[in-house]
Amino acid sequence: MSPSTEPRTLTDWRGNPYTLGTLIFYPRMSGRSCEMVEAVVVDIYDVVRDPDKCRWVRFDPANPRHQATSKGDRVTRVVVQPTGLGSRDFFRSHTRLARDEAGEMVRDEQGGPVWETPEIKPVTLMITNNVTVPAPRAGRADA
Repeated sequence: MSPSTEPRTLTDWRGNPYTLGTLIFYPRMSGRSCEMVEAVVVDIYDVVRDPDKCRWVRFDPANPRHQATSKGDRVTRVVVQPTGLGSRDFFRSHTRLARDEAGEMVRDEQGGPVWETPEIKPVTLMITNNVTVPAPRAGRADA
């Protein structure tokens, strides 16, 4: 996934701007539980509905069919890299059960399951209305 050539700037629901490299919070659901997750913006791009492929594809300004799309058929997506911090410290967000080569759960000396910290993958936000840019904290160098 490569970032767009021109960095775009969007605004959160409170009107605060964010662009590539900005630290944000976004809501994440797991079952009936919701938490706020901290992440860094990696890419901002538009997608259009492609009738030939019956799916969303990245907007190509050189494609005349993409230029002719209506406003409702063009949507902005934001790719973020989660930092691993969340409001509920949900176990699924930063740990998982360790498994051996056969796919069996690894256990420690006492018979308890072994947890491991996997690499956190980037996330594509399809709903960007809930993005929140945190206010700078007083006393910080970047404030």
